[in-house]
Amino acid sequence: MPALLDLQRAFAAALRDEPHDADAWAEGDAVPAAARLRVYRNNARAVFERALEATYPVVRERVGPDYFRQLAHFYRSAHPATDGDLHEVGRRFAGFLRLQLADGPYEWLAELAAFEWAIAEAGVAADSDIATASALGGLAPEAVAGVRFRFVPSLRCLSARIPVLAVWRANQPGATRAAVDLGAGPQYALVHRAAEGAQSCELQAGEFACVTALAHGATLESAVETSGLALERLPGLLLTLFTDGIVAEVIPPSLAALPERAPSY
Repeated sequence: MPALLDLQRAFAAALRDEPHDADAWAEGDAVPAAARLRVYRNNARAVFERALEATYPVVRERVGPDYFRQLAHFYRSAHPATDGDLHEVGRRFAGFLRLQLADGPYEWLAELAAFEWAIAEAGVAADSDIATASALGGLAPEAVAGVRFRFVPSLRCLSARIPVLAVWRANQPGATRAAVDLGAGPQYALVHRAAEGAQSCELQAGEFACVTALAHGATLESAVETSGLALERLPGLLLTLFTDGIVAEVIPPSLAALPERAPSY
């Protein structure tokens, strides 16, 4: 019999359809080990594919179940599961699609996958307190420019070269399947989790740049300056951030510190 570690490695290889010597494990048994392993291998593949489908339902919808299954097969070969948490199965899928579909007519699917991964990440992010606009309104007027914001841990900021939010919304259950012009230009979106689940909103380029600067610890004044956001648009942006429950804390200048965590991009 092989050593336990060798047995474990061979078993894992068998589940991933990699070369193995499974038949040697049970020499003389009536049922070859490879035949018995086939059950585990099929189950492992099915669980992997279903986890990927659950994370990327819109990508699957756009390419069809057969092609998605092929993508899942090649993705699993390149990035086999190494964590017992099925959420982690899809972590590298968007990057995989960028390489797999680069310079082809479907390379935009990588950006759609990145958007769906942001939704998945928002769904498992830590809970947080939510600040109200009164936390900002209660400051002295001269202090407002120097405030910093800490955003909720579920916030994800995404910029895409295609109208990815429009594509995602058009493929939701019950949505009117209107055609989306993929050449309509870039789109900027925020994704976060609310009580009713993952939420998303579209921003203009300047608004998005301002939010990303704030997320990385800039003061309100600095974020507006570096983003080029027109001052007349700032009240509407702040209203969105507070109304949607994206601001976790307003940090006055006297207590200003960098956020504990900046969102992923």
